[in-house]
Amino acid sequence: MTELDLGPVPTLLEVIKHHRRGRLMLQALRWIIPAVLLAFVGYRLTQLGWVRIWNARPAGIGFYLLIVLQFFIQPLGDLGIYRNLWGPGKNLGPAIFLRKRFLNSALFDYSGEVFFYFWARRRVKLPNAMLVHAIKDSNLLSGGAGLAMVWLVLLALLATGGLQIPRIVAAHSWIYFLGGSLPLFFCAVLVIGHRKVTVLSRRQIAETFAIHFLRSLLVLLLEIGFWELSGALPSTAACLQFVAMRLVISRLPLVPNKDLVFVGAGIAAAGLMKVPVTPVATVLVILAAADLVLGLLLAGFPWALDNFLSGRKANQSAA
Repeated sequence: MTELDLGPVPTLLEVIKHHRRGRLMLQALRWIIPAVLLAFVGYRLTQLGWVRIWNARPAGIGFYLLIVLQFFIQPLGDLGIYRNLWGPGKNLGPAIFLRKRFLNSALFDYSGEVFFYFWARRRVKLPNAMLVHAIKDSNLLSGGAGLAMVWLVLLALLATGGLQIPRIVAAHSWIYFLGGSLPLFFCAVLVIGHRKVTVLSRRQIAETFAIHFLRSLLVLLLEIGFWELSGALPSTAACLQFVAMRLVISRLPLVPNKDLVFVGAGIAAAGLMKVPVTPVATVLVILAAADLVLGLLLAGFPWALDNFLSGRKANQSAA
């Protein structure tokens, strides 16, 4: 693939590493950032309510297994995407994508992408243009695939009568349609502009989009599955409505605490749908808590331990 000229590569980190204070600052950040993230996750879990989560939990083990499976879909999808774009043997493993997911979920949107870019600059032996375009274009294609799944779910709800469009939305439907179609427009620009806007081949663009779409489909099926197993909703159509709502909320850009937004919106929706609010609220709280707990156990603690062991090894080598 041809490398595009993106201008001079930033060398700020290299400059910092050549100064003693800079090295101390980087060493401090290696400890402070994971510690802050772990404290933040603990605070969020306390806010959600430990006693309520434990006492009102669904009894079936299948419910929890599907939640755990769903957690791994995004990291494994990213692993497949970047191994396909960058080739095998590039120090890519599940751990780095679990950390990326953890940052995006616990901190704010795209913080995981920034972390992943700087990690790739240090560990992946590829031109900077390839790193930048792979991460940027994968996120654009992810947005397009996720939006395509949202449109399909909304069409299915419209066809089955499970979606009522408010009059104000119906009267200006073309505005909402154009605004909601922007990610697909950017995907089309990648395909049509090709070498003028990306270093990815059209085959890589198609394969990346397909993986993202398949990942969205698997998440959709698993979410319908654990809502069904929870017994909180009266029908599959109602389950699909809650899954559609979570899909739409997950597509909102730069919205912090999306899990808590979904909890509030879900409780309000349960009241409007005249279904029992307590079991719905319990499932919503468990979903939000499970994402934080799994992120903490599978990414946060191992990351902090890795930093601790790396620091000890560096100190021993210096001695």
